[in-house]
Amino acid sequence: MNIQDRPQIVALTSSRAIAAVLVVIHHYGWNVYPFNLAPVFFRNGNLAVSYFFVLSGFVLYNAHVNKSLDYGAYLRKRAARILPLYYVGLLLTVGVLCLIPPLPLNMRQQVVYGALLIQSYIPSYPLSLNLPAWSISVELFFYLLFPLLLFLEQRKRNLFLLIWFMAFIAAQYFHLKYYEQRHELSDDIVDTIFFNPVIHVSQFMTGMIGGYLYARIADKKEWPRYIPVLMSIIIGVIIVFKPGSMSYHTGLLAPLFLLLIIALAKSKTPILDLPFFVFLGEISYGVYILQYPVYRGLEILNGRYYTLNPIMFFYSSFLVLMLTTIGMHYFVDRPLGKLIRGKSQ
Repeated sequence: MNIQDRPQIVALTSSRAIAAVLVVIHHYGWNVYPFNLAPVFFRNGNLAVSYFFVLSGFVLYNAHVNKSLDYGAYLRKRAARILPLYYVGLLLTVGVLCLIPPLPLNMRQQVVYGALLIQSYIPSYPLSLNLPAWSISVELFFYLLFPLLLFLEQRKRNLFLLIWFMAFIAAQYFHLKYYEQRHELSDDIVDTIFFNPVIHVSQFMTGMIGGYLYARIADKKEWPRYIPVLMSIIIGVIIVFKPGSMSYHTGLLAPLFLLLIIALAKSKTPILDLPFFVFLGEISYGVYILQYPVYRGLEILNGRYYTLNPIMFFYSSFLVLMLTTIGMHYFVDRPLGKLIRGKSQ
C-alpha cells in the first residue's frame, strides 16, 4: 500500500491539540497550578511552534508525494485551512485593542501587514496585534514554497538535502550567535533571527525528510507504543535542562520532534486515537490563533468588572477559549473553508 493510500494518522492530529495547549500555557498559565510545579518546561511551551512547523512539512509531503499537484487547488486548500480563523483572530484583536485606547500610532501598518500575512518579514512587526499570528505568516511562506521543495526532493534529492543542511546550520549559527546579545541589538537583527520565515524553513524541510523516511517504513512492523512516550520524556528533559545561553527557537530540536512524529505515526496510541482527542486536534488551530484576543479581552474585563485570582482566571478563560473555538469551527471555519476550497473539495 502506498503512503498516499493510508488513512489519516489520527495520533498526529491529536498531537496538535497538545501542542496548541502548551502554547496557551506558555502565554497565560505556566505560573498557575499544576503547571507551576514544572515552570521551566511550561515556560518553554512556545517550542510547540517548532513542532507545528515540522509536522506541517511531514503531513504535506505525505499528502502530495508521487502525485501530480494542481497548484491552484493546492493553494485553495491551504487558504481554506488557515485564512477564515486567521482573519477572525485579527478582527477580534483589533476589537479588543479598541477597548483600551489610545491605539498605537502605527496601528494602520499593523493591520495592513497582518491582513497581508507579511508581519513576520518586517522588523518591529512580527508580534504586532494577534501575537501568535507571526507563525501563520511563516506557515504561508512554507505553503507557497512547498511545490518547489517537493519538486527538488523528488527530482534533485541531493540538492534538496544540501539546501536543508545549509539552512539548518545557518539558522542555528546566526540565531545562537546573537541570542545572548538580543537585549542590546536592534529590532532588525532580533526580529530576523527569531521570526523571519527564511530562518525557520529548515524545520519545514525536516518534516518533509521525515515524510520521505516514513514512506519507506509505512507498511513495516509497528513500533512499540512506549517509544513516543520515551521520545516525549527525552525532549522534555532536554528542554528543562537547557543551558541559559542556548535557544531552541529556530528549530534546534526539529530532528527530535521529527522522531517523535514518526514514532506517533508508527505506534498504536489508544488515547490519542480516541475521537474526543482527534476532535480537539481538528480544532487546535482555532485554540492557537484565537488565544490572544480571548485572553486579552477577558483580562480587560477582569480588571474593570470583576477580579478573579490567577488560577480561576486562567481556567475560566481557557473554557471560554474552547467554547469560542468550537463555535467558530462549526459556524465560521467549516462553512468558509468549504466555500474557499470549492471544486478542490
